[in-house]
Amino acid sequence: MTWIKLSLKEWQRRPLRTSITAAGVAIATAAFFSLISFQRGYRAGVRHELDRLGAHVLLAPKGCPYDAASMALHGASWPCYLKQHYLDEVRGVPGVAAIAPVFMSSLYDKEGTQTVYVGIETNILGLRPGWHIQGAFPREEGDLLVGVEASRRLGWRLGQVVALPGLEGETGRVCGILGSSGGPDDTFIHLGLADAQRRFHHPNELTHVLVRLSDPDTLDQVVSQLRGCDAGLAMNVVPLAHVFRTIQAIVNSTRFLLGCIALVAVLVAGTGVSNTILMAVAERQGEIGTLRALGASRTNIFTLIWLETIQTCLSGAGIGVGLAFLASSTLEIWIRSKLPFSPRDVLIHWEWWITAACLLGAAVVGSLASFVPAWRAASIPPIIAIRTGGRT
Repeated sequence: MTWIKLSLKEWQRRPLRTSITAAGVAIATAAFFSLISFQRGYRAGVRHELDRLGAHVLLAPKGCPYDAASMALHGASWPCYLKQHYLDEVRGVPGVAAIAPVFMSSLYDKEGTQTVYVGIETNILGLRPGWHIQGAFPREEGDLLVGVEASRRLGWRLGQVVALPGLEGETGRVCGILGSSGGPDDTFIHLGLADAQRRFHHPNELTHVLVRLSDPDTLDQVVSQLRGCDAGLAMNVVPLAHVFRTIQAIVNSTRFLLGCIALVAVLVAGTGVSNTILMAVAERQGEIGTLRALGASRTNIFTLIWLETIQTCLSGAGIGVGLAFLASSTLEIWIRSKLPFSPRDVLIHWEWWITAACLLGAAVVGSLASFVPAWRAASIPPIIAIRTGGRT
């Protein structure tokens, strides 16, 4: 306990210098925490969102597959459409267990609030076993199945006849409210497929088709057949598992680059800590010599300097984790603006094991950074106290 009290005195003796050193450790730790948390959050978020679709393959108009996946998941107005008669060819492909045609459109009101309308048929229920509907599925023209968040935002209740946002003069009846799924479906307004096509003036056209396979292991073969059929020439066949792997490859490349930057930050922080402690040892030769003259062993002096270094690093690491967590929302907004595809789930969030890993890493860096200063301090002979008169 005595040595711990002695080690804490360095903060009182040189508070500004020690605080700046700890700040360097805090910056490196914040970068490390954010990197690991983002990688885990992004991977889990992408997998979760693709699982929510309940499909193995997405059929969409020609264009970027990542844009198509993002629009199907988050809701948007599609720039082009598929012909509904393509469904006949898709059903005939061996290995296709179920298909769900979808028509999606997005409108904005005067306040800029987005309302997403999704036209579906009952076969969507085979792909969304997690749906819990209070009321009934849309079966007649004008029936609406409203996501729980949309119903809360608009103040709609079951059985109520409502005016449809963005569709002037159009009304519908809330026949069902979709229970919370934790995804974008909670914000959508679902209606019958033919009803949606009529209201948005796109008869016999679709924005995308969700395809579920009888055996996921046959994905490559089924995708090949879908691309080879006549309809496959006019649509983009997007295997969602491939999208996930491609996105992960891009993220892993980015993670490697960010990891190198974080590593450089850690090395710079470690070098700064070592340099600060070396300066402190040089300034305190008289004090250390006095301790040696009073009976402190080399091990005692080594432990004292090691404790001072560890305290600085752990303090900086704790501050860095806190700063990373507090700044996570701002950082996440910036990251989402740079990504080609970003899930709705929180990307950077608190996990105890990541915090523990950051603190452990700081302790390891501190131990390495303390070795040279501690060894040098332990090598100071008691005679130094006599030469300097015990002055620090």
